[in-house]
Amino acid sequence: MNKKGLLIGLLIAALAITSAACGGNNNAGNNNAGNNGTTGQAPTTDGAGAGTAGGAIDEAEATALYEANCMACHAADLSGGGAFPSLTAVGSRMSQEEIAAKISEGGNGMPAFKGRLTDDEINTLAAWLATKK
Repeated sequence: MNKKGLLIGLLIAALAITSAACGGNNNAGNNNAGNNGTTGQAPTTDGAGAGTAGGAIDEAEATALYEANCMACHAADLSGGGAFPSLTAVGSRMSQEEIAAKISEGGNGMPAFKGRLTDDEINTLAAWLATKK
C-alpha cells in the first residue's frame, strides 16, 4: 500500500513539474533576448524584423526566444513529445498569422504568451516557426 501511495505521489510531482515548466517565462514581456540588454524595451531589429513585410528573420533572437519560452515543452530540436506537439514542420500546417495567434492566445493545453512576450517577440517567433516546413 505504501508503494502505491509513493507512486501516486511521484506521478503528481512529475505532472506538477511538467506543468510549471510549460508556463514559460513569466516576466510580463521583459525578456532581454535581442533587446540590447535593456529591460522592458522591444527587441531591435534595425528595421528588418520579422514583423515587417518582407523583413529578414533575426535567427539569433528567434532562437533565444524559443529557448527561453518554448523549448521546455517542445524540445530543443522542436520534436515535442508526449502531450506537446512537434514543431518541426509547423510551417506546413499553419500560416505565420495562425502561429502568432496560437502563441498569443494559447489553447488546447498551450498557455497564452500575450502579456509575457511583446507583439514583436511573438511575431519574430511566428515568422521563424513558419519557415519550419
